[in-house]
Amino acid sequence: MKTFTLFWLDGKSEIVTGDSPADAMNKAGYGNGALRALDFYSEGDKREEWEWNKESRSWSSKEMTKYVESLKS
Repeated sequence: MKTFTLFWLDGKSEIVTGDSPADAMNKAGYGNGALRALDFYSEGDKREEWEWNKESRSWSSKEMTKYVESLKS
């Protein structure tokens, strides 16, 4: 079994487990219709690596944000 982090278009994230992303989503009770509300997924627990930007309503990589900020200084 593998762990996947689901990142939703509403700014929520959650951990699911399964042999594949599709298997994990099915085991969590999500059907094909849920894919429209899913922004992206990543293998492993990646919740600490991404943050939700309320203004742009999108996910941002914390590492990329740090990198961009370092370029500005």
